[in-house]
Amino acid sequence: MTHVKNDFIFDVSRTKYGVDLWIKNGETLSCTHHIVNPGFMISFPDMHQYYDLLDGLDEVYDVTPCTIRTIYGTEEGFHIQADRETALQIEEQTCYQAKLFNVDIRPEQFYCASTNQVVGGYANANRFSPDQIIELDLMKISCSENPHRSDHPGNISISMDTKKWFLEGSKKTLADDLFTIINDQDPDIILFPDYDTWSGIFYNAAHEYNLFNSFSRTGIFHTVSPRSYFSYGRMEHRLGAKIPEGRIIIDTRQSFMYREGDLRGIFLASRLSGLSPNLASRLTPGTLISTYEVYEALARGLAVPFRKSDAEANRNVRSMRLDYRGGYMLQPHPGIYADVTQLDFTSFYPSIIVKENLSPETLMNPNSEGFLPSVLKPILDLRQYTKLKKKTDPTYKGMDGVLKWMLVTCFGYTGYKNARFGRIEVHEEITRSATRILKECITLTEENGGKVLHAIIDCLFIKGGCIDSIQKRIEKHTKFHTECEYFDWVGFLPQNDGSGSFSSYFGRLTDGTMKMKGISINRRTTPPYVARMQTDMIEHLAQYPDARQLHHAREILHNLYTKYRHDLSSTDPEELIITRRIGKEKYKSHCIAQAVLDTYREYNVTIEPGMDASFLVRNEERLLVDPSWDPKGIDIRYYNRLLKKAYQEVSIATDNLNI
Repeated sequence: MTHVKNDFIFDVSRTKYGVDLWIKNGETLSCTHHIVNPGFMISFPDMHQYYDLLDGLDEVYDVTPCTIRTIYGTEEGFHIQADRETALQIEEQTCYQAKLFNVDIRPEQFYCASTNQVVGGYANANRFSPDQIIELDLMKISCSENPHRSDHPGNISISMDTKKWFLEGSKKTLADDLFTIINDQDPDIILFPDYDTWSGIFYNAAHEYNLFNSFSRTGIFHTVSPRSYFSYGRMEHRLGAKIPEGRIIIDTRQSFMYREGDLRGIFLASRLSGLSPNLASRLTPGTLISTYEVYEALARGLAVPFRKSDAEANRNVRSMRLDYRGGYMLQPHPGIYADVTQLDFTSFYPSIIVKENLSPETLMNPNSEGFLPSVLKPILDLRQYTKLKKKTDPTYKGMDGVLKWMLVTCFGYTGYKNARFGRIEVHEEITRSATRILKECITLTEENGGKVLHAIIDCLFIKGGCIDSIQKRIEKHTKFHTECEYFDWVGFLPQNDGSGSFSSYFGRLTDGTMKMKGISINRRTTPPYVARMQTDMIEHLAQYPDARQLHHAREILHNLYTKYRHDLSSTDPEELIITRRIGKEKYKSHCIAQAVLDTYREYNVTIEPGMDASFLVRNEERLLVDPSWDPKGIDIRYYNRLLKKAYQEVSIATDNLNI
């Protein structure tokens, strides 16, 4: 099929022999079929030892000698037209001496990379163009019941354009009516909170009642299995889901990508990764940057390693002690400071990767162009564009959010042992460069009359000096883009030992808004009632542009604290719900988290590591908790302690002024 300018490829789905592209051109919907069988490549340390193996393979599969291009150079090997299972068998038979490439590449990604087709954009368009307007029919669906507690949807609300439907009845009636409306209205996109859980329930209902499940335009679904995994220091959980064909369905409650990137961000993620928006919406930022790197390698004709053999070179203990260091931090003294500027580097670590040409293959050959810098530079350039555009056009905010998270995680992936194009020495070199640069910037600041109160990873808090001059000197020296925020006053919180916290502060910006990091209002575990008290206090402090007047707020803050303590026993239990992530299947010691697990199981509600649990504390001493949907009482002393902590975090503004 010859694509014209208005062909928008909004979905790609895997088939038995290849991929299907779903295309929208105005009101016309079409699906094209493409055969894809990428096979894999293989090389051996000593080819002569494996001629018998190759002869055996040649009798069953198409085996062709080839030159394998990697980021390190070229090597001779073979292309084998076979599947992943065959590759695993070869790997085992060679005692893992064989090096395998392109083994587990998704066919849709391989097709898009090799043909320059753009999923989530217009056919043959520039993948990096953010200005591709999405003109697709959109429907919204929501169920009144919680799918983790009941397989009956309750009441179903549906809206599309100006049309609205409200469905009631038995489970069979609801499923039949819902499938009929979707089939009749035929939306391209459905926004559906908790779809990933409901999808399995409706899938089973369709089979039980012999109904056509119109969530998928073909009636065919691809299963994403649930799994718990550890990422960036905490347990995460990915829900299982039934992924449709020819229709995009976003779980708006579970999708991190949707929360951070909205629909335009998800379609941008799809264009960059070569995957369906259905999958892109369910990726973590780290998986997205990794998938994007794989796409770029395929598009450039580079082989993607199956097993990493270069995660880290052999080193002595002394060098490891010197190299294993994190980012640079300068600890602040706790207290309130007036007239402070926060200077932030935009995408600091990715900028270092690009500027310093840091990549696994450049560690020993720094004059060659690095793979990682070359693939990150377009993302950095695009981020600069979207960050500027979103200031005047909010429709760019989602795309900027997706790019931000891709760039945040790209640094961590350089040190991840299973990253396709990562290596721990690159990770260490980035932090070493970042430390050097930040120290140089502190020196430049002091040379220009400023004092750095606090520095952490990629930003400086500066008091005094000519900020414009300091910013220009820093940008000229580093060649990195920076942004400044100006505080009338800012407060650094103390730690338990009295020293300054590295990541907890709040302050009033010169435009009158308040900025907070690391206090109760920022923590997802804080009950709404406690967060509301601290919000009231912060809003009152915003009335004082002059830090010297903050002591006048002392009495009002204390009165607010007293009021919230007094009203605690009569507040709506929903205001006291705590939501926290469950990190284990079972805790060694009995604690609140274990009590939550036990309680959920008593209610026959499945809870897996990495999932969120919502509850109220009824008796902390006896470790009694209630699920959010069935509160029986609250532990006044426990919630008073949360109120006191939130009050003390804010009251520093009235007690400790460092003009």
